[in-house]
Amino acid sequence: MIDYSVPPLVDGTPATAQPTLVVSSSVRSCDGGIRCGDRAVALPLSSGRTAIIVIDIAGHGAGRASLSSVITNEIVSALIHDESPASALDRADQLLRTIDDETPYAVAFVAIVHPVLRTVVYGSAGHDVAFTLADNGTIRQLIPSAPMLGIPLANNACDPVFTLDPTETLVIVTDGISDSHRAGSDDFFGATRTALAVRRSRINGTDPSQAILEAARAHEGGVQADDAAALVVRLQPANRQLNPTQTPVRSLGNHHRSVRMRPCQQLRTTSSVRAFSYKGNALARGIDFSNIKLLP
Repeated sequence: MIDYSVPPLVDGTPATAQPTLVVSSSVRSCDGGIRCGDRAVALPLSSGRTAIIVIDIAGHGAGRASLSSVITNEIVSALIHDESPASALDRADQLLRTIDDETPYAVAFVAIVHPVLRTVVYGSAGHDVAFTLADNGTIRQLIPSAPMLGIPLANNACDPVFTLDPTETLVIVTDGISDSHRAGSDDFFGATRTALAVRRSRINGTDPSQAILEAARAHEGGVQADDAAALVVRLQPANRQLNPTQTPVRSLGNHHRSVRMRPCQQLRTTSSVRAFSYKGNALARGIDFSNIKLLP
């Protein structure tokens, strides 16, 4: 369980200056509109938290928008009632199994981000491309924590937790971006080009999620065969600093909220960057993420 009522110790920052999140999201249907099976949502929650939801329903086009909306609303309802990302994904999975649809399947990434504590609690149901990108070009992959939604397998989602470094940007895209490629080619856009698009947008001062969509579309030859969605999150640090006569403070406002977590026990990977999950009030070691250095 993460207890947000415990005030963090943050030296050198007055109580009135809290870091915030800067969120950029873009969705484009394969037909050029915005109604489709892909969704990218940022939702403010209590205690200063923000929910991040990216969904990709099987199929594409405006005809998949209604099912995508139903699943998104189920996840939002769970998060508003302080359920964890894993629990929200489980509810979405159970709902999909009751829906009479030709392809009732989806991949989804759900996270709760707290900008003051810099914690990210996430659940990933078969979502391939989600990572953090540091200013030095290092990628931290956020691997799936559960199978895709709707398939007849036990979901057993868990809640990996990690700390977002102030230099890191959180990036989530659907396969309409990562799998984009020209006809007859197997040169997919992938995670590395996605990261490079984000870096260029930061240098140029452009919208990062829109930059990702445009770069993927150009890679595909100016067309878009699938729905595409991108969501980019970055911490906006508090700018005010204490002068030498002021005293550092411990409290950054009221964070009276707790979320019950599901422990990660089945995931195995090797890396130097650790994530954590919670068993009741005890912090237990969870999964590891791999570190990959971007080429210049």
